[in-house]
Amino acid sequence: MTTQRQIDIEFDSLTRENDSPKLIANSKATGGTLLSVIKEQLSACGSFDFCVAFVADGGLQILVETFQELKQRGIKGRLLTSTYLNFNSPDVFRKLLEYDNMEVRVFQGNLHAKGYIFDKGETSTVIVGSSNMTQTALTCNKEWNVLYQTVENSRLLGELRGEFNSLWNDTSTVLLSQDWIENYAAYRSARPSKPKSKPTFQAAVSPTTNDLEEIKPNKMQQRALEALGVIHREGETRALLVSATGTGKTFLSAFDVLATKPRRVLFLAHRRRIIDASRASYERLLGSNYTFDTYQTGKNISNATCVFAMCSSVAKHLSDFRPDEFDYIVIDEAHRTGSQGYQSIMSHFTPRFYLGMTATPNRTDGYDVFALFNHVIAFQITLQDALAEEMLAPFHYFGIHDLEIDDETIEDTALFGRLTSDERVRHITEKIEEYSVTKSNRRGLIFCNRNAEAEELSRKFNALGYRTAAISGQDSDEVRDAAISRLEAGELEYIFSVDIMNEGVDIPSLNQIIMLRRTDSAIIFIQQLGRGLRLNDDKEYALVLDFIGNYQSNFLVPIALSGDKTYNKDRLRRLVQEGDSAIPGCSTVSFDRISEARIYKAIDGGDFTSVRFLKNEYLDLRQKLGKIPSLLEFDRNGSIDPLLIFKNSGLGSYHAFLSKYEPDYTVQFSSDQTKILKFISQKLAAGKRFEDLYLLQTLVEAGHEGYRHMREAALRNYRAQLKDSAVRSAIAVLKGDFATPKDFVSLLIDDGCGPRLTEAFATALRNAEFKRQILEVLDFGIERNRLDYAETYENTNFVLNAKYTYEEVCRLMNWEKNINGQNLGGYFYDEKTNTFPVFINYDKAPDISESIQYEDRFVSPSKLIAISKGNRTLNSPEILRLQAWPENGLKTYLFMRKNKDDKGGKEFYFLGEMHPTGEFEAIKTKSGDNAVEIEYELNAPVRQDIYEFMLSDLSAAE
Repeated sequence: MTTQRQIDIEFDSLTRENDSPKLIANSKATGGTLLSVIKEQLSACGSFDFCVAFVADGGLQILVETFQELKQRGIKGRLLTSTYLNFNSPDVFRKLLEYDNMEVRVFQGNLHAKGYIFDKGETSTVIVGSSNMTQTALTCNKEWNVLYQTVENSRLLGELRGEFNSLWNDTSTVLLSQDWIENYAAYRSARPSKPKSKPTFQAAVSPTTNDLEEIKPNKMQQRALEALGVIHREGETRALLVSATGTGKTFLSAFDVLATKPRRVLFLAHRRRIIDASRASYERLLGSNYTFDTYQTGKNISNATCVFAMCSSVAKHLSDFRPDEFDYIVIDEAHRTGSQGYQSIMSHFTPRFYLGMTATPNRTDGYDVFALFNHVIAFQITLQDALAEEMLAPFHYFGIHDLEIDDETIEDTALFGRLTSDERVRHITEKIEEYSVTKSNRRGLIFCNRNAEAEELSRKFNALGYRTAAISGQDSDEVRDAAISRLEAGELEYIFSVDIMNEGVDIPSLNQIIMLRRTDSAIIFIQQLGRGLRLNDDKEYALVLDFIGNYQSNFLVPIALSGDKTYNKDRLRRLVQEGDSAIPGCSTVSFDRISEARIYKAIDGGDFTSVRFLKNEYLDLRQKLGKIPSLLEFDRNGSIDPLLIFKNSGLGSYHAFLSKYEPDYTVQFSSDQTKILKFISQKLAAGKRFEDLYLLQTLVEAGHEGYRHMREAALRNYRAQLKDSAVRSAIAVLKGDFATPKDFVSLLIDDGCGPRLTEAFATALRNAEFKRQILEVLDFGIERNRLDYAETYENTNFVLNAKYTYEEVCRLMNWEKNINGQNLGGYFYDEKTNTFPVFINYDKAPDISESIQYEDRFVSPSKLIAISKGNRTLNSPEILRLQAWPENGLKTYLFMRKNKDDKGGKEFYFLGEMHPTGEFEAIKTKSGDNAVEIEYELNAPVRQDIYEFMLSDLSAAE
């Protein structure tokens, strides 16, 4: 018998949003890439059929973990690909043979179809569109793919399966086998290789490499050169260029030399390999404009106008040089300038301009590199900037659980035995093989905890047939350079080290980075990751394997990968769950279940409002700026979120923090002034409603007269249309009517003629510094509002997918009084505003079993089943009110968080308006109480990354 659902599908008139066709166009901003959708569908299907013309190394790489999980679960699949253009590599075919749950066949002809079918019993999900299985098509290319749901016996699915089976059984189709792969490899190698692809014209990301063409700066270098031009015109004598490894700092410095035309140039570095490579780059770009030489002890370089030298050589022979010998000096790896050699050099020479170049100016030893360069930062290119601009190769990061390695002293003998045990070596090598798509030309760096571990692991790897070497700081430059040359030549597969390879190493052919050490520093993590990201013609991507033990510092991993230093715990958890969306371009991030759980545990245990933590982050920024930062300067410099300072119960305001921990800060306020600052900082500075901030700012700056013209001024100055209901609510909040005096301070009075400042507040503002700080906090809050909360949802004060506390929900609902969370109890009806916010703690396993079916749960991204409070029936007031919708105009809003017990995670995602569908069912809860199960339809489906985060199972973290 044909069901209504089948009729709906066949006539394409589905009314349920989750069944309607969807366009997948690869948008990391919305959390929706084809890769994330394919992973989600594979996790829920019983079997699958893929038909794709091309399977690239990178496309398979980002799915190896998913395919391995399917293999372990015994999920069967069929993959049909082709020999079209001989695109697919033999390595891809060899890797596909490892999945014995998946049958692979190859159509030997011009197949160009792209389709993915996921079988789920009575229904199937189908994706058809433009995307092959390549890393760009699955993640970052502008693609059009359509996903739709269909029942098993639908006409369209039948036609699709018929076409797939016809190709599957075609006489031109062969079963993938080892013999076939070897014949294909021989045929392919005998034919001319396909031309190397180039970046698109708009995204040209490196200077032109054809010697016959003019070398030009890329887009980011052009912006940096403009910034340097401003610095030169302003007469600055020193500046830092902060740029991620591999982004062309050397060429950029040469471009600036070309632009400023100094008489004589000195280029300093700490290693000969850097000197030689930099000289080659300068000679290519500057050509006949300069004469070039490399300084060595006793060598006469007086005829050279562009000199390259090692720091140690120059420092030992400063008497060979006049102070004004050079008028432009470049210092590579400028974070090393704290050493005595560089200090003596910079004290001796008096050039017109010093340019320091580094990827990591924040030293772990505390030395103030910024001060040495007068706190002038010419330009900054972060890892995320470079990936977005395609200046670096994409990477595919996999967090893999290490064996039981805990936070113990590295020198512990027993720990060393576990770090180098046969069991751990077997675990590491198994994972390397499991995750490597291409195994024939592996060139990797393996980072360890200490040198003895590196040496022992190298020995054991070699015994297993790998070609490796271990190097350390005890080795000479010649020994290290020889090992690097062997790696580049393919004689070695891996080099083991601790930190000697963190910097000063340029190996463009590196395609694997393996981390076998604890992440104690985001700076070092990025240094080591960056080793593998230089662009190279033969490198499609870099594979990064991070073996994660049970370390308290694991929360630094998502911080390092994303560059997000807000230290918001829920945001960090989402970065772990949906890391792909936080990394620009085609790069991907994935964690296995155990490593994911270990990072969640570290995030949950991290105290990001502790004084020690706040002081360290503050000092980093103060050192960079050379002064006490303003609140806005934290955001502008990508530093810690000042709201964490405000959330510290012992501080509450920036003034309180500076008073205790900044020696140069001597400002003192009365206890009332301190209390007012704390109130505004803690309750308003997050910027979640513009009206509160702007109302107070107006009254502080212009008094009651300013209030009279406030609406026109807001529109003129901020393009903000003030909501009358929000203004009334803001007045009540600032009068102290909204909550108890314990939590809120009364700053306004209103005698019917409009609000004005209380006498006590007005008196306090006569202190000019206090008034300045009040306005600084308000300005900070208004800027936060502009950045994060300006685009409100429909006719509300909320932003879709933003997060709010119970108190903020009550305030932004324009309720007259605050209701504490205990009294809200899952939902609350406010009669005056006719609003009904529903609060849900969604800590559920991905598969809702029958034993827990009577819990709040998503049916789809746009459908939710929620349970009423206990002791409720179909005749309870709130149920009758819901049943009376839409006639009664009730506004029901959904607020959701992952877990009410999260330490520091007390905010809910605002997921928009929803309405009851009319499906109400009286039930008994597990405890035996009467309750009502209510089905809701959301006006807008939950954003995919948030939806998947809510459905994720975090129980493995325990």
